[in-house]
Amino acid sequence: MIDTISSTVLAWLLTYAIHSTALLALAWLLVRARKFSPAASDLIWKTAMLGGILTATAQLRFDVQPKGTVSLRPSESEVSYTAPAARSENRDPVGIAKDEATPTAPTPIPAASNTVAEGTPVTPTTMAVIAWAFIALVLGLSYAARRLILVGRIGDRRAVQDGRVLDALGNLSRDAGLRSVPRLTSTIRISSPIALGIREICVPETALTDLDLEQQRSMLAHELAHLARRDPIWLAVATLIERILWIQPLNRVARRQIATSAEYLCDEWAVRRTGSGVALARCLAQVAEWIQASPLGVPVAGMAEERSLLVSRVAKLLEEGMPAVRSRRALAFGAVVVILATIAIAPSVTGKSARASSVRAKATPTNTDTLHQVVAEAQSTDASEDASMVYRPAGKHAKQLTSADSVVVIALIARLKDENAEVRAAAAHSLGKLEDPRAVPGLIGALRDADPRVRSAAADALGEFHDPRAITALSAALSDSNTEVKQNVLQALSNYEEGVPSAAIVQLLNDSDAEIRHKAAHIVGQLKDRSASPALAKLVRDPNADVRQAAIEALAELHDQSAAAAILPALTDTNADVRSQALNAMEELKAPIAEPTLLTLMRDPSADVRGKAAELAGERSVIGAIPMLRRMLEDSNGDVREHAVSALSNIADSAANDALRAALTSKDPKVRRAAAEALGDRRQ
Repeated sequence: MIDTISSTVLAWLLTYAIHSTALLALAWLLVRARKFSPAASDLIWKTAMLGGILTATAQLRFDVQPKGTVSLRPSESEVSYTAPAARSENRDPVGIAKDEATPTAPTPIPAASNTVAEGTPVTPTTMAVIAWAFIALVLGLSYAARRLILVGRIGDRRAVQDGRVLDALGNLSRDAGLRSVPRLTSTIRISSPIALGIREICVPETALTDLDLEQQRSMLAHELAHLARRDPIWLAVATLIERILWIQPLNRVARRQIATSAEYLCDEWAVRRTGSGVALARCLAQVAEWIQASPLGVPVAGMAEERSLLVSRVAKLLEEGMPAVRSRRALAFGAVVVILATIAIAPSVTGKSARASSVRAKATPTNTDTLHQVVAEAQSTDASEDASMVYRPAGKHAKQLTSADSVVVIALIARLKDENAEVRAAAAHSLGKLEDPRAVPGLIGALRDADPRVRSAAADALGEFHDPRAITALSAALSDSNTEVKQNVLQALSNYEEGVPSAAIVQLLNDSDAEIRHKAAHIVGQLKDRSASPALAKLVRDPNADVRQAAIEALAELHDQSAAAAILPALTDTNADVRSQALNAMEELKAPIAEPTLLTLMRDPSADVRGKAAELAGERSVIGAIPMLRRMLEDSNGDVREHAVSALSNIADSAANDALRAALTSKDPKVRRAAAEALGDRRQ
């Protein structure tokens, strides 16, 4: 088992090394042969860095073996699985003897002499994988430690309070179409502005005192571009790839080129937002004077982390002015073509043998353990080079099968009629994993088996096929007397998007088992059968909270306006999730809610219910809710406070304006900011 995993991992690593070398070398040749725009260069290097991972994974996952593919396992290896000879007259059509002989143990494959424990061989393949993993772990932990050091270094940063700078950042964020304004902090421990995570910009203290407002605006635009492009995340991912996949040293080149392209692109982004490159050039020149000799320790999306790049960036800004926006569609198409071509033609390394091991099973399994042993041994072998291949019909679940797999499937189908119920159930379970459509008729027949374990396993297996032939039989099995069987049948039917008759499922809405009622309600909602509304309406008062919630959700999915009357009492349900689901359903159905009821829900113990009720009050412009919304501005839950501000901004009334002005003094900065934005929008 360990050797198999090691072979697979090593095969992937070697395949990745081949593919990534080809892609990264191609990227290097392209950028050396021709001068590309920063956007094109960025795409080329990102494609080259991630392409090797994608192509190696796809090639091994789909067993694509172009010319030149090599195997880690010797072609002569063969596992023999032989049992004592049986009487020829007792053989069945698939060549499996029917005596009670027990198969002998497989002949072991010769192993390396090195061992870590008695009977546990350590092959060179395993040792190579362990060595790679150890070095990758050390390098990964080193990066994590450096990140923690950086976090500690700027741990004293504090929020910027300068109103002019914050206004400039807010205007730039809105102009860029960002959903929210990033957090702006400052510290004396850095010399260049940096973008952190996805929602923070940290600047040196000197940027707030030594730069004029125009330079500060250009600086913020540059760092905002890093956040908009997700550059901090890209650099973190690239750095981890560089360290974990250390076997490819060209990843370091790719990471540095990606960082360089990001700086040029952010300069362009900032110029388009500010209208001039002069202010940004002046800002870069000023920041260059602050750069310290000691770096931050890890790659970051900073405005001027490398002094050597500043000169060319300043020259570009002053000489070229405002850059034109360039389309990358053609290059993106080319990148996709290169990736697909690499999968199709690049050599790979496989962990499989060049010639398959042979399995000669000559004894009939007489119990569950023996059946599983035969199936496991058969599935662990590969087809020989000259063996014929068996294919499924093309479709969503098409799968390539070897002749050895075919023998296993036929044998398992035969075992569906074994005299031992455990064997029949195990066979049904295994057929579901193999997903060969030839098993569908046999599994349909197993739905009528005398043993509920077999019927349950057959239903579970049929759910893996999505085969329309099984719908009628599964629907009939909904009347089964066994609860587990009905649960598995419902689960199987839920995998079908169309063709499922709803009548039998609607009947199960009255089943005595809560789990069955719960699943049936979900499926009825998916089927969009409005005739089920009366039965679902009854479940709104079900003793089980999960069933009530599922019924309300299903009624909303049916979009039946008449169901609102049944859902309305659930607004006072004892379960918070049910009340929240009922509010969502009333909103979906656009059904009216009495103002006293809505005000009561705005005082609900559940924050989710309070927030949703406040949202509805705003959407429906309930003026009578304004006093309550004003009190909710001081709610203990931050989300509720934000919902209250949003609701007040939707109500066109002077009392709502007064409440928003009062929110400007809230202790919550998010509330203050949202209130200020709402009041600003109203003035416009």
